[in-house]
Amino acid sequence: MDISKISEQINSLTIYGNIKHDKIIDILKDILTEQDNLSSLSLLVSRLTEMAEKSGFSGNLFKSYILHLMLRDENAFTLFCENNADVRDTSVYALAKADIEKINQLADIDLSELPGSGLMDSAIKEITDYRPVNKGNAIDFCRNYSVDDVIAFHNKYGCGDISMYKSFRYNDKRKTLTGVAYPDPITFKDLIGYKAQIKQLTDNTLAFLKGYKANNVLLVGARGTGKSSSVKALVNEYFDMGLRIVEITKEQIAKLPDILKLIRHRGRKFIIFIDDLSFDESEIQYKYMKSLLEGGSEGQPDNVLFYATSNRRHIIQEKWSDRPSGSTDAEIHTQDTLNEKLSLSDRFGITISYPKPTPKEYIEIVKGIAKEQGLVMDEEQLKSAAMSWELKQKGMSGRTAKQFVNDMLWKISR
Repeated sequence: MDISKISEQINSLTIYGNIKHDKIIDILKDILTEQDNLSSLSLLVSRLTEMAEKSGFSGNLFKSYILHLMLRDENAFTLFCENNADVRDTSVYALAKADIEKINQLADIDLSELPGSGLMDSAIKEITDYRPVNKGNAIDFCRNYSVDDVIAFHNKYGCGDISMYKSFRYNDKRKTLTGVAYPDPITFKDLIGYKAQIKQLTDNTLAFLKGYKANNVLLVGARGTGKSSSVKALVNEYFDMGLRIVEITKEQIAKLPDILKLIRHRGRKFIIFIDDLSFDESEIQYKYMKSLLEGGSEGQPDNVLFYATSNRRHIIQEKWSDRPSGSTDAEIHTQDTLNEKLSLSDRFGITISYPKPTPKEYIEIVKGIAKEQGLVMDEEQLKSAAMSWELKQKGMSGRTAKQFVNDMLWKISR
């Protein structure tokens, strides 16, 4: 591309107009318009280097960044593609195709031809053949993309932050979803035991991903048995099939209508995950969720399931005063109270129990984690030490087993 036409090409973008306002694009514009552009050139090199180490890019960093902007953009065209709409032979397709051609041309510019680049020749050579410390980006941003390539990308990954992140949290102030930069990398291979529970969970999730009717799930059991880890492993297993997780707190249940508004029309499948769900008698947030699960005025979207973990089978705290008494009048009222408190857990179509492991199961979990972590000990000594550790801690569980192995690895290393 003729260097003198760069700004013109950028300013003429339509569907991909968001790119005009990017910070690195602003730096590029400054280089083209300022007389003293050395500081802007150095800033360009600095920002591209930061981006490369954060994202694992290599080779031509400017090209990688421009194509990254294009493939991560959220606009009318990319949202249609995310939802697998047939965009061909439409005006949106024609406009997007023209923009994509311009963006490819922009990505191909020779930075050594920029004004003042001679003063930073060695630095520019480094960022056009960059060798990162942080390697391994799975997506090739160093090749040109046709409009059909872009459609295929968004069909597979979605667009915007949904194409980048597996897990999200809800930002109450901004009323937006925020991607989790470093989600828990747990996989099902890391989980030892509970095979029947994991199969039931994955079967339901696969039905959901493949377009069948699936159930909301309540995972119940003792602390440290792997309930939360099982849910988090789902998104690491099925991200490429379109699964995303939105983790919310109990206090955010009242915000569910706002959260659903953000994801209802997106072309991915979402699990809204509430960890350690329980309510005291005075808390009323459960009524929002109960209304949604039982089909209130705003129904549960087809692309959303609710998964929750709890140490309580019935989620909401019960008291003996809730139980029916001998009095006829009291029985009517207390039974209503009891039914109300049990009704939320009943709205989850599947309840999966994660019982506390038996001593034999606990030892098998310890042995499995020890093998994964490279802990080498005599088996009888390992068993004895693991049982002794459990007595001093919080009972037998996968979490206790992992903590024991971590402690032994440190002791052996000294």
